Amino acid sequence: MSLEGIQTDNANAAAPEYGGSGLFDREALMATRVRYLTPENSAFSDGGGCLMLRDRETGEEKRVILHLLFPYNTKTELVSVLSPDKEEVGMIRDIGVFPEESLAAIEKEIGRRHFVRRITQILKIKDKNGITAWRVVLEGGEEAEFVLKDTYGSIFKASDTRLLITDVDGNRFEIEDVEKLNKAGKRKIELYL
Repeated sequence: MSLEGIQTDNANAAAPEYGGSGLFDREALMATRVRYLTPENSAFSDGGGCLMLRDRETGEEKRVILHLLFPYNTKTELVSVLSPDKEEVGMIRDIGVFPEESLAAIEKEIGRRHFVRRITQILKIKDKNGITAWRVVLEGGEEAEFVLKDTYGSIFKASDTRLLITDVDGNRFEIEDVEKLNKAGKRKIELYL
């Protein structure tokens, strides 16, 4: 796909020269700031447990990952589309502009990747060489265990008291208010904040 076929954040800027074509050309990805993916230049489909993106001009298809941009409560606008290597392929301004098949695949991926379970109590955090194993109680009383490979990098402070946690498998957890944890739970997590 030529750069002319992809909307950028600066419509008046001249397209830089590059040695390839398509949404997946590494040099092309580096050449512009933001590529907006639209129904005209891209199509999404369910790849059986993963999301596939097809470049409408070249027909090339690759697995992609979606990442919601802040604020996290807006699940239809400003969605970053990443390669499996976490390089940005493009941005979706609003998923609602895509036709039904693409939209269904996008929504399924958002639901799968951004389903967030609330932690109400921390039972145990075991640390070994920076890798931590967590045992927690979730909203509803269910116990869960998960592992953080890079603990400090896996915990995001969404506010002074709200934490978002992503485990090694990409599962997402939330502590809505650290201050509502019991004293033992607060002591366990304070080491990583």
